Amino acid sequence: MEELAEPKISNRRLVYVVAIYLLFLFGTLFLALQNQILIDEILCALLFDVIILSVLFITMIRKRVTNRLSYAGMSYRRLFVYLLIGWIVTAAGIYLPEFMTPFAFVVYILASHLDDVLTMGIALYFNCMFCLLCGTSMYVLYCYYLVILVNSFLAQYLKNKNKSFFVFAYACVLAVNFFLPIAFSYFIYAKVAQTTVLYAAVYALLLVLFVWLLYPALLRMDDKANQTAYEILLDDEYALVADLQRYSMAEYLHARRVSELSSECAAEIDANELACACGGLYYRMGKMLGEPSIKNAVIMATNHCFPPEVIAILAEFEGKERLPQSPESAIVQMVDALVTRLELMDKNTMSSSWNQDMLIYQTLNEFSNAGMYDEAGLSMNQFLRIREKLVQEGITV
Repeated sequence: MEELAEPKISNRRLVYVVAIYLLFLFGTLFLALQNQILIDEILCALLFDVIILSVLFITMIRKRVTNRLSYAGMSYRRLFVYLLIGWIVTAAGIYLPEFMTPFAFVVYILASHLDDVLTMGIALYFNCMFCLLCGTSMYVLYCYYLVILVNSFLAQYLKNKNKSFFVFAYACVLAVNFFLPIAFSYFIYAKVAQTTVLYAAVYALLLVLFVWLLYPALLRMDDKANQTAYEILLDDEYALVADLQRYSMAEYLHARRVSELSSECAAEIDANELACACGGLYYRMGKMLGEPSIKNAVIMATNHCFPPEVIAILAEFEGKERLPQSPESAIVQMVDALVTRLELMDKNTMSSSWNQDMLIYQTLNEFSNAGMYDEAGLSMNQFLRIREKLVQEGITV
């Protein structure tokens, strides 16, 4: 097969990219016209939009290529919806009391979908455009800056499934969003109005309720979207799976066996089972695509919007170009190597469970001693548990 073209942005993504550009341009125009900004200033603000958005998309692409963006973060449709909410909130700030523009809500909405860097960057840009076009004082800018900064940290912390310190985190959300507007109001007026205290209290309480009740729901939406995307890739009706079956039924059966065993081993050490299942199924896709096989497999996976974790597994195929960098990648490499070696052995010899167990021990110990898993973040205890799991399963081919 001829070498594939370089990774490309799908037409659907391109539509959302254009929509996001238009959203920012219209949002900026709305703020500017509401505050009677001069035409040359409007043009400068629109130029800011183009530059910042270009940097945003370059950053997202870079994070995706280097596997530092969550699979949910690759959904441009959801990103468009959340950015639309962000602009609605920003525009609403024109009609709300001073210091009460709910940028903190935007932070938690974005954080449910993006990492801390992108969340903070986008929210701060909303803040800058609002303060610039609405002519607010520098104290308002500083207040919103700190609100966004602290809530971005708290939003990432609240993604943690360990709920030991959640009460403390909610208390921080309440305290920060209540205290900051009052403090900065005092900096401006050297006094604090009762209405400011009341507004700040209502704002902070509403935010705590949002973070407690709705933020986890937003996170679950992304988890569900991730699981659905994995399930599509594992479905026999999926186009690439059908292509693999047409290419070679033997390769397909091998891939299915690797996929199943990898998922079981991942469950043994609480690793990402779905990533291992997908990585195992498509691990040798490069054979079907031809040389350069690893590059072509990565390009194909990228063009089909595979999760970054799976793309990383394919890029680390057999440790040829890069040693496994994650437990999931190490698991798939182990299982594929074992299944491949067993397929090459005489079936009569492998009919003995003792012979098969010895082959598993020997194969995995060889790779471990050669340093194959040194960069995978795999502890010795995890390695031993995976090895024992494979022995207990009794690999049949």
